[in-house]
Amino acid sequence: MKKNRLLQFTWITPWRIVLWGTVIALLLLPLLAMQFTVEVHWTGFDFVAATALLGGTALLLELAFRKQNTVARRVGWSIAALSSLLLIWINLAVGIIGNENNPTNLLYFIIIITLILGTLLTRFNVFSAHHVLCFTAAVQVGIEVIIQYNDLGAAPFLTAAFTLCWLLAAGLLRQAISVPSSITN
Repeated sequence: MKKNRLLQFTWITPWRIVLWGTVIALLLLPLLAMQFTVEVHWTGFDFVAATALLGGTALLLELAFRKQNTVARRVGWSIAALSSLLLIWINLAVGIIGNENNPTNLLYFIIIITLILGTLLTRFNVFSAHHVLCFTAAVQVGIEVIIQYNDLGAAPFLTAAFTLCWLLAAGLLRQAISVPSSITN
């Protein structure tokens, strides 16, 4: 009986192939572009940072898909992970305010720290994560207010987009609270 169960379980699934294939493709894209144009110039550090960001996000997505048994929870955690990746990537690549060397951009890392610490402190509890994501949205708006009040620049469109992403993820997790999960909350 155990042998049949082991044979039915497989590590290779279509979503895993898409997930890790996308990570590999995104890492190979700049390498390929560097062969044809001088406008793309990544250093070894760029590849290490991209691998850490993309690989870490893919691991978070895989964890969400393995440990959560509802579509709403999976999508909620996925939106939170992908929004975090996008916020970090934009900030490191071109900067949100001015360029990537503008020290004001460091404020945006407070948002990511808030989300990471909040979810770790609440041990990924879905009900608590809902509150953490709502608080993260408030921090996002608060940072925009601080930046505009001090006339350091502005990124209202990005702030609105990320705030909506945090609130959408929070809403999906909130919706799934009444549905039991495969892990203990």
